[in-house]
Amino acid sequence: MPEPGPRTASPAEAALRGLLFVLAFIALQRFSLQFGGAGRVSLWYLPAGLILAFLARFGPGNAPWVFAATALAGALQSPLPVNHAAAAVGTLAYTLGAVVLRRAPGWFTGIPRVRDGVTLTLAALLASGLAAYATMLYLHATGTAPGAQWLVVALHWWVGDLVGILTLTPSLLLSRHWFARLPGEAAGRGARGRLERAKVLAVPLTAALVFVVALPLGLHVEFLCFLPLLWVAMRDGLVAAVRGTFLMNVSVALLTWQSPLGTNDLLEIQLLIATLSATAILLGAGVTERQKDRDRLAELALTDALTGLPNRHGFLQDVQGRLAGPPARSGTGGLTLAALDISRLKWINDAFGQATGDQYLQAFGQRLTRLPSGWSVARLGGGTFALAADAGRADPAVLHDALNAPVQLDGRELTVAYRLGSVSAEGGVSASRLLLRAEEALDEARRSGRDVIVARGPHRGAYAALEYEQDLRRALESGQELHLHYQPQTDLASGEVVAFEALIRWQHPVRGLLSPAEFLPVAERTGLIVPIGAWVLEEACRQRQAWAAAFGRPDLRMAVNISPSHLHTGTLLPDVTRALEACGMPGDCLELELTEGTLLLDPERAARVLSEVQARGVRVALDDFGTGYSSIRHLKDFRVSTLKIDRAFIRHLVTDEGDRRIVTGLVVLGHLLGMTVLAEGAEDLATVHLLRGLGCDGVQGYALGRPRPAAEAGKALGNAPLVPSPPPRPAGGP
Repeated sequence: MPEPGPRTASPAEAALRGLLFVLAFIALQRFSLQFGGAGRVSLWYLPAGLILAFLARFGPGNAPWVFAATALAGALQSPLPVNHAAAAVGTLAYTLGAVVLRRAPGWFTGIPRVRDGVTLTLAALLASGLAAYATMLYLHATGTAPGAQWLVVALHWWVGDLVGILTLTPSLLLSRHWFARLPGEAAGRGARGRLERAKVLAVPLTAALVFVVALPLGLHVEFLCFLPLLWVAMRDGLVAAVRGTFLMNVSVALLTWQSPLGTNDLLEIQLLIATLSATAILLGAGVTERQKDRDRLAELALTDALTGLPNRHGFLQDVQGRLAGPPARSGTGGLTLAALDISRLKWINDAFGQATGDQYLQAFGQRLTRLPSGWSVARLGGGTFALAADAGRADPAVLHDALNAPVQLDGRELTVAYRLGSVSAEGGVSASRLLLRAEEALDEARRSGRDVIVARGPHRGAYAALEYEQDLRRALESGQELHLHYQPQTDLASGEVVAFEALIRWQHPVRGLLSPAEFLPVAERTGLIVPIGAWVLEEACRQRQAWAAAFGRPDLRMAVNISPSHLHTGTLLPDVTRALEACGMPGDCLELELTEGTLLLDPERAARVLSEVQARGVRVALDDFGTGYSSIRHLKDFRVSTLKIDRAFIRHLVTDEGDRRIVTGLVVLGHLLGMTVLAEGAEDLATVHLLRGLGCDGVQGYALGRPRPAAEAGKALGNAPLVPSPPPRPAGGP
């Protein structure tokens, strides 16, 4: 255990300190002897408390100063002839007590615990008992003891020394905390704080009532002194208990100063205040220790155990406080928050072991703590960290320099690769929502597959997944916010619209019209995609029947996209059957569009479900063909009716010879397998005419019609053919 006490003093400082101790000792002895009883025995002996605090604080090496002070004070002031031998006995006793007390480090670090309070009590009993009885035995042996009742006087000395120690030693050791609070003690501010500090005055007031009012009336109610002292100790902890003990003992001494106390009365009062003092100190230490443990647990709940940085909860508390505080002095009034992910942590763990990975995280966390003032940092878990700074202080160059320097571990130089998503905030946003936006930006950076930074504005990604789920449920229940837009599919031979693809839109009451890319991923994760898919089937089939009746088009088809969850949860066949029967639509007028990825999640289940659906005449289209696995076997196994060539091969078809060759091959393949081939993503008429020249059966794209609400999309059925004839070639041309 490290030695308590300050730094090593110079000889001059040690001499000055010793001289001051001697003077204080003589003054306290003169003061203490004023409170004497029968046989000139003092109610308390405050020099005992000074000795023990002095030796415990500055070390047993200062015992010569104690001997000098004791001998000098005895020669000058003691009512008994105490010589050098008696002073040596007392010095030895208090040196042993100080050695014991120095084993309670809490008194020197400012954080005493219950065991430190017990150690103080034991040290006080040991030092005062040895000093009193050893000195009295010496005096008795030399014939200078005070009469035949020397054992009784020795008991008074013991208890008087004990009272002096319990009164003065804790106060001296905790002197710098007298007007403050120990760590873990509840703090009060303003009027409440002043009231708490004033509560300790109830202790001397109670003592005054007991000794000035009750005792002269013959009422022995000294026990009432317990109540305010114990109340203060239980309410406010150790510092309050030490204050109360000091004030109580001073009050009792002053109140009994001029009272003609007999021997028994004096001993009774000594035992009373000794018991009160020890009880209050132990109880106060217990309260402070319990509160400190609570604070430590609260701190651990907000701290990451590996790096020592705040965890998610601690970070959110800090950010919420910054959001609620005054605007940044930079004048922007905003906050920038970033979520950062170490890209190669798994590689480091696999290559060098988990211990090295932990050291890497610790080193990286320490680096983040060295960012300029104004930055808040935290570890969210794994290799993910969070940072926040006022918008005016979030200097990208500073962050780049801090993050990109290599980490040195066990002679290895490990580079730092990371992905980062950041978001800026303005008024009215909560910390949790802001962090979620940053994590959404980080997810976008992760999906890129590269080490990138994705920055978002204050409004992008504002709705969290939970809010989307709640709003989607409400939209499904109300039936007023989800709508279908329809994009025509045109036959290139006749130029007529032969089908529509139903595309869902969400008219959000706050955010306006949302595309499927903005909410369908959340619907897929939460399972809402299945009831949404069932609603789309029913609404699309109903609209197709309305158009077929209005325009005399019994051959008109309706294409509907099917999600992976809808296909594999076993509800697709009942939903398709219900939608067809509800409006009396023939099965061969419905086409289900699926991607290869959807089919390959569970190929056997997919083949079984699609076979049952196709038994009702429903067609199956393979969407986005050419960008996934593009397995020819899938075209056969799943009995695909329509092959949709992905827009990636159509976008540059006019200018890219490679794309033209791929599209030509896919058209030939589809026709050989007896399929209808449709190209999606045609943006201009030149592409449409080229597709017709390549033998493609149908086309879908902005060139011939954007997705529109039903009232607008249906107009295409009554118009002239959408694909005009190509312009005539100039005379003499090739």
